[in-house]
Amino acid sequence: MTARGSTPPVAAAALLMLVTSCTGASSDRSDGRPAPSAISRPVIDRAEAKEVFAAYDRTNARADTAMDDAAQGQVQTGVLLKESLAAYQVHRKAGTKDEVAHLVRPKFLIPSEKADAGFPRFFAVLSKWKGQEKDRSSQLFYFAQTQPGGPWKATASIWALTEPLKKPSATDPAPGPTSTEKGRTIVRMKPKQLPALRRNPDDTVQLSPTGSAERSVCGAFADYLTFDPPQGKLADRRFARGPMTSDLVKFFNGWADPELERSLSYRPAGTALPVLRLDSGSSLVACTLQQTHRVAGVGASGTVVFEKDSDTQIMLGGGPEWREATSISSMTVLLEVPAKAGAAATVLSCDCYDPTLLSATGVR
Repeated sequence: MTARGSTPPVAAAALLMLVTSCTGASSDRSDGRPAPSAISRPVIDRAEAKEVFAAYDRTNARADTAMDDAAQGQVQTGVLLKESLAAYQVHRKAGTKDEVAHLVRPKFLIPSEKADAGFPRFFAVLSKWKGQEKDRSSQLFYFAQTQPGGPWKATASIWALTEPLKKPSATDPAPGPTSTEKGRTIVRMKPKQLPALRRNPDDTVQLSPTGSAERSVCGAFADYLTFDPPQGKLADRRFARGPMTSDLVKFFNGWADPELERSLSYRPAGTALPVLRLDSGSSLVACTLQQTHRVAGVGASGTVVFEKDSDTQIMLGGGPEWREATSISSMTVLLEVPAKAGAAATVLSCDCYDPTLLSATGVR
């Protein structure tokens, strides 16, 4: 599926890590060096990572062309595979084709781990869509290997702003959601640029040693977005205000309608993704969330009408008007979590305005 959308101060830290490893290593070796299992090394060779990514691009494009579930399963897994197969289902029901695109200009984010770190293991890639090389955003893919010698498969993907913002002009539209003549909503935003990652002397990226605790931001963000419009709270001390926090909640609150009952709930889903350390000392956390959106007509005769040819209407089938409907969607979020405890996290990117529909059920 086509997804929708400096020199770091590491020398002292790297030395400290090696010293710590030496003091805690087994003394079985007579030369005083740490045991092999205590030495950090890249989770994948850069040449192999290039091969994995090239194979992914070829197979993903071939699978999208034919909407081939089996072929897509060769290179995708987890949440990303569920999103692709759901998109194929919508296309088949609508009689349409999936968009086919290729990836170019990959930049590899390969972490180092101890040889006995266990599985799953991950690396990430930032790349551009072919034909959109001048776009200031890039697509970030996370690849996972679940067992020794097993295949590397893409398990999550999200856009990120990787180039500096241009100088705004007086004619630029104001940020925020606007409606088009066809009833569609266009959201303009000014997200924060992806901060620089902290790298080791061998150019591998650093994993956060406190990643497990920092991943709790995923559940916190799910909690923040769980409410019945218009009851969403714009301000939350856990998150910085911005286009994918306070503006997003304001957007959802705007869905409130006296003739409809509506609720939104979110929960973390999928495999826990690696937490990378940033140059600033903060951490980069990626979350995959599942959204449950329920909407129903008020009263005994109330109904909800979905836009013709919308993904929800196509997935439901049988016409646009329903007594109630529940849709399950998937989205990925990228957050900057400060090193200081209690400081607000910043949402760097999110497909939360347009999550991928996984399923829909309804009652007439």
